Amino acid sequence: MKLAVIGDIHSNHIALETCIRHALDRNVDEFLFLGDYVSDCPYPQRTMKVIYEMKRKYRCTFIRGNREDYMLDHKNDPFERWTYSSASGNLLYTYENLTKRDLDFFESMDIQGMYKREGYPAFRYCHGSLTKSNELLRPENEKLEDIMSSLDVNLIISGHTHIQESTVYGSRKLIHPGSVGLPWYHEGKTQYMILHGNKYKWEEEFYQLSYDVDAVKEEFMSSGIMEKALHWPELILHCLYTGNDCTTPCLLLAMRLCGEAEGEVNWPDIPEKYWEMAFNDVVK
Repeated sequence: MKLAVIGDIHSNHIALETCIRHALDRNVDEFLFLGDYVSDCPYPQRTMKVIYEMKRKYRCTFIRGNREDYMLDHKNDPFERWTYSSASGNLLYTYENLTKRDLDFFESMDIQGMYKREGYPAFRYCHGSLTKSNELLRPENEKLEDIMSSLDVNLIISGHTHIQESTVYGSRKLIHPGSVGLPWYHEGKTQYMILHGNKYKWEEEFYQLSYDVDAVKEEFMSSGIMEKALHWPELILHCLYTGNDCTTPCLLLAMRLCGEAEGEVNWPDIPEKYWEMAFNDVVK
């Protein structure tokens, strides 16, 4: 059994198509998608088109990630204020390019699941954790060892970290397959994983693939996202070309600068001058 594990696409359909072609060339039997299909890169509808084609043509399992939760929360809360800005413009742009079919699809999914096939060991999979779509299963999470020790299986696959790694905790293994659409490290190469299974165990095989990042940049320039999300797309492009994520450091610095100058921070109302200052400090 060969199972392709694909997570954290973030609307990067060009990287996604690269990983799918690579997996099909290796005759994978199934696809497991770990969520975060949309946001950050432009034209989310193009990624969703690929997802629906995969659902129709191949044996696929889907769960949702925290980015899908953001979209559903926005749908259900008409008073949530997203604006064209560095803070929330990307989210608003993404939401405006989704359809009712997309939102219904997100709503139909869980954030976790149990993989069971006769003749193979069962394992758990999730986007963040088994209980929260935005929880990181990494050593900085003080609950990680308890989570691992309480597992009812010997393997858990988790997305959300954007890092490819495999870690053993006693008799149990935690695997992160990396990010397809917004990969960290490996010079920004798109990342996914193939799980090789037999009746005894599953073994991971990580891939990092070159793809046409310039074509993704062209979509940023033609989509209108640069004008609506301001500094955020610049941070995403920096990550795509380098593999170095500056989004979190820039956001935290912009919030700190705003708090120091204004006395309070009310996301997403972070004035652009603080984003400019943070961007120049973190990236430039």
